[in-house]
Amino acid sequence: MPILLILLLLGVLAYLYWRRKTTTLTRECRWRRTAPGQWRCAFCGAEMASEASPVVCLRRVN
Repeated sequence: MPILLILLLLGVLAYLYWRRKTTTLTRECRWRRTAPGQWRCAFCGAEMASEASPVVCLRRVN
């Protein structure tokens, strides 16, 4: 039983590490496509030209 709990804990920690490495978006980022290849964040108003959905938060931190 303890081995199962340790494996479960390691699995959860591995998932959290993987999730952190694959995205830099914050919860506030809400990218919307305004035109083909154009994206605008509904939260902060940042704009980006990209064919794929953005994975970077361009929000300025004050």
